[in-house]
Amino acid sequence: MEKKAFKSTPLQVEISDIDLSPGPFCMSFNFDLEPLKDSIDRFGVLNPPYLLRNSDSNFTVVAGYRRLLAVRGLGLPDIVCQILPDNFPPFEALLLNLNDNLAHRHLNSVEKGMILKRLTRFLKREEIVTSFMPILGIPSNRQTLELLLGLEELEERIRISVAMERLSLRVAGLMGTLGRDDRLRINDLFTSLKWSFNRQWEACQWIIEIASREGRLIKEVIDEGKIIAVLNNEKINNPQKVKSIVRILKARRFPSLLEAEESFKKGLSNLSLPSGVKVIPPPFFEGIDYKLEIVFTKGEELKEKLAELCHLSGLDRITDFWKGI
Repeated sequence: MEKKAFKSTPLQVEISDIDLSPGPFCMSFNFDLEPLKDSIDRFGVLNPPYLLRNSDSNFTVVAGYRRLLAVRGLGLPDIVCQILPDNFPPFEALLLNLNDNLAHRHLNSVEKGMILKRLTRFLKREEIVTSFMPILGIPSNRQTLELLLGLEELEERIRISVAMERLSLRVAGLMGTLGRDDRLRINDLFTSLKWSFNRQWEACQWIIEIASREGRLIKEVIDEGKIIAVLNNEKINNPQKVKSIVRILKARRFPSLLEAEESFKKGLSNLSLPSGVKVIPPPFFEGIDYKLEIVFTKGEELKEKLAELCHLSGLDRITDFWKGI
């Protein structure tokens, strides 16, 4: 972004004269004020906030929103601010705050979405993708832009989950197509346990597909007895709970696939493969290519395992195990 000079005037401003609701230039969400309050309490406000005078003769925050909230939280009556000219362009005010934030802190995904949303008031989407998404460390493509723009339409609880990186941005985008209660129920399922983003995406699609196929509510799919039993089971840890829930959903979404997996595992167990040898079937048993994985530390050990495999009875039927043959 091109550097532009501007003039501002220092002024001691009463906190009560500043509109501290999230305004048109705000790009802060889900933050902890305590460290900032401690810093200001010890050293004062090192970087003055920037304000614009509004039509009510009060002030709109351009930059320094968190600092002002911290000052108010400390009970201070006023603060020295820099007042921008009345004719200061709104787009330049937005860029001023953007640069102030980029220089001092890390932005979460929701905050990046707030920035992009505000930029759409002034710029075409193509320019935002090419000129601003790289600055924010975001992949420069239209799909990611639309996902981030859609965050402001979601409930605060879901946005907090995304900001804390407990909910995948891609899943949040998919949840945007659902009703409020369904979104919140899926969010609660994923944030109550620690799910990987890939698992979230997989499970979210399955839940939606199961509900559609069976004519049920998403809440009913998630609150099914087996899943509730897993969630309430105090004898297993969270990763084990996630694995169990994934298995329950997978069996419900792909009943024939689960049966094929069980048959394949049973067939392998009857083979008595050498230790460190693993046979990997094609995904969903839809291809014809199987993989053989062998763990070894020395060449001689590899030779021994290969020789043992060559003399193993039943290998010729291995690609039919999943059929229950």
